[in-house]
Amino acid sequence: MEIGLVLATYFDRSLADALDATVEAGITVVEPCGGGHFPDTHFIPSRLVEDPAERSAFQEAFTSRGLRIAAFACHGNPLHPDRRRRLVARESFTATCELARLLGVSRVDVLSGVPGGGPQDRTPNWIVNSVYPDFRKCYEWQWNEELVPYWREAVAVANRCEVRICMEPHPGDMIYDTDTFLRLREALGGHLFANVDPSHLVWLGIDPVSMIRELGDAVGLAHVKDVSFDRDAIRRTGLLKSCNYDAWHERSWHYRALGYGHPESFWRDYVMALRSVGYDDDVIIEIEDPFLSREDALRSSLAMMERVLPKDPTPPGNWFDAYEWQAADIE
Repeated sequence: MEIGLVLATYFDRSLADALDATVEAGITVVEPCGGGHFPDTHFIPSRLVEDPAERSAFQEAFTSRGLRIAAFACHGNPLHPDRRRRLVARESFTATCELARLLGVSRVDVLSGVPGGGPQDRTPNWIVNSVYPDFRKCYEWQWNEELVPYWREAVAVANRCEVRICMEPHPGDMIYDTDTFLRLREALGGHLFANVDPSHLVWLGIDPVSMIRELGDAVGLAHVKDVSFDRDAIRRTGLLKSCNYDAWHERSWHYRALGYGHPESFWRDYVMALRSVGYDDDVIIEIEDPFLSREDALRSSLAMMERVLPKDPTPPGNWFDAYEWQAADIE
């Protein structure tokens, strides 16, 4: 397992400065972010696909610093009811898959997106309450007419480019928990993998370890980001309070650097759960802590990962197999 960094951490800097900061922190694995919702700060996927010289310079920026790209992140809403925004998100995804193919990157990290509640809607509608009959009808329309048809097309694009789609279950998107992910994966014939991020799961009441065990070999990428809770706010308004992101005194939860939400034992269990299902790959730190500088948040997260992450590969088979036990030795 290797520690990586989501490069959105350094969107306040140029790509070169972001990569220099990554190297200075001692990290050699990165997840660049471009297309979809992301700003054009570090790269534009379509331009790199179309311009071989620019693409070569982009690749050199990583290789010259000894950095390996674990995955490309392209977070948009390809189901958006606004046709222009939907088209931009879909074109970004296709370009990101093409870029990954050209640069030999095997994973593209995405969000499922969320459509409107019906054909005439103009804004996205995240339906999580299926009690009322009207809600249920809208929810099934979203699945059958929007979500599954698009991602079937997207799987064809990814397969052509020989990349895995790693979808992050995320509140606000149609795929946000274990059941929704597995339902879509089954509809796509297994051509879908999960990017597991505990910070999005825990505040919904989902145990990441249990989710990983249920997903099994469908885990394709792993993020690490913590979350903390304000128990007074939870008692007052629960976990789904509608407020601005920076309304700190109103929020019942906050994204945090590792160590500021859960103890070391939590992260040991998380890493061991990944190993138990055969994931012995990159573990990517994501920084979104509102109370720490990026430098402080990254130092804390790195220190935690250094303590809990195994240094050696998973031992092959049963360790008993290393010895030639004989029945006579036991008798």
